Amino acid sequence: MTINLIVADSQPVVRAGIEQIRQYDPDIAIMSSVSDGELALQAVEQHQPDVLLLDIDLPKRDGLSVVDEIQKRQLKTKPVIFTSSTPTQVMRALDMGVQGLVGKHNPPQKVAECIHSVFDNKKWLDQDLTSNAVSHMLDQHKKSQAVTQVLTRRELAVAKLILEGLPNKRIATRLNISEGTVKLHLHHIYQKLSLTGRMPLVLYLQQHGVA
Repeated sequence: MTINLIVADSQPVVRAGIEQIRQYDPDIAIMSSVSDGELALQAVEQHQPDVLLLDIDLPKRDGLSVVDEIQKRQLKTKPVIFTSSTPTQVMRALDMGVQGLVGKHNPPQKVAECIHSVFDNKKWLDQDLTSNAVSHMLDQHKKSQAVTQVLTRRELAVAKLILEGLPNKRIATRLNISEGTVKLHLHHIYQKLSLTGRMPLVLYLQQHGVA
């Protein structure tokens, strides 16, 4: 049975490589090859393919947004993420229930194998991508725990409100403390985490998975 496929990737050389997949698997027919997320959605609506092979890092509309729209509309097209994106983005794809995930480092035969599996309603998840994503998640969790162990409960509450972008006055109102107390907590936070100010604190909290 022929598998109708649409390819979405911003790089022409990548699309050209995927378009050669029929040489390795004559059962896969590429209906359209596009360069951004908006065009990917339009192609899905127009051609109603069996599978959409797409990168996460697409212009105009990122790949995960395209997947989300396909899921919301309950379209029959099955998305396969074909990417070299960051562990955080890969984790998001997994959280969304994407059945196919294949790294760009794989040969065409592996990409075809993934497409076939997803077409047959089976999961095919790239081991390298998923293990890196899980390792990253565990590292972030450990770092987040380390922050919570260093800061007191009130200091952590202040830090999280800083992360939300609140000024000292609003933090004081939210926590029912004085503005001077907020400044004192911030002074202690900066000392404990060896930071020099507000922006380094925000970056530190983001990097350590504190939310």
